Order: sequence, then C-alpha cells, then structure tokens
Amino acid sequence: MYDFTINGTLNAGLTDVYTAFHDPNVLVRWFAPGNMMVSQFMSNFIEGGNYRLILQSPDGFQQTIIGSYEAISLNEELCFTWRWEDTNDITKVNISFTCDNDSTTSIRLTQSGFKREEDMLHQQYGWIASLEKLSLVTRKQAMVA
Repeated sequence: MYDFTINGTLNAGLTDVYTAFHDPNVLVRWFAPGNMMVSQFMSNFIEGGNYRLILQSPDGFQQTIIGSYEAISLNEELCFTWRWEDTNDITKVNISFTCDNDSTTSIRLTQSGFKREEDMLHQQYGWIASLEKLSLVTRKQAMVA
C-alpha cells in the first residue's frame, strides 16, 4: 500500500481553514485542481454521513468522488473515505488543523491505502494543486462573500 503526507501553512485563521473543507459555499471555490471546478457538492457533514463531489474540466469531462465522514473534530481534525466513483479502490484522508496564531493555520493532510504508486502520485498532485487554490480562497478578503 502507498500513502503520502502534505504539510502546509495557510495565511488564514483556523476557523476559516476548517470551514473551507466542509462548507459548500467555500469548498466549491477551491476543491478541484488546475482548471477543473466543482460542479456539484452534496454532503451530510456528520460522523457517518456521506458526501458526493463532481469535478468538471472546461471540456465537460467529469469525475465523481464519493465517501463518508469517519471522524469530525471541530477545528482539529477531519477523517473521511475517498473513492473515485468509477473504481472500487477506497482510500482514507486524514487532515489535522493547528492554529499557529490568529492569522496562520497549519494543516497536515495524509491520504493512505493506495494500491498503485501512480494513483498515489496523481492524487498527491491533485491535492497540492487544490491546496494552492485554497491558499487564495482563504485570504481574509477572499473569505468575505
């Protein structure tokens, strides 16, 4: 099995960063790499609840992610399963949030359970590209909608 960990720091408060991972109004603005966008997000944000996310490229190509929330700890941690709808491979995502100060938050994102290294590397790239978008969305002025 393969896994990866990404450590990063965002110039935003803890609550804003944590909210960006589950609030549909914020999540749709960043949760897709490159020129892809979130075309649909449905979520029952409780432990045991499910989510479904559709990513779409400018040419109309769509990919669907489904999973369930395994652990939710307000402003501290999120754990959820991740499965591309066209596969049977389920991985687990664990994100921990640390308040550095009023305007800086560190995250540690781990995704584990990949059967193939190339799938892991592709997913790691997707997260890095998406987190770059998140860094723009969570800026103070961007959070005011």
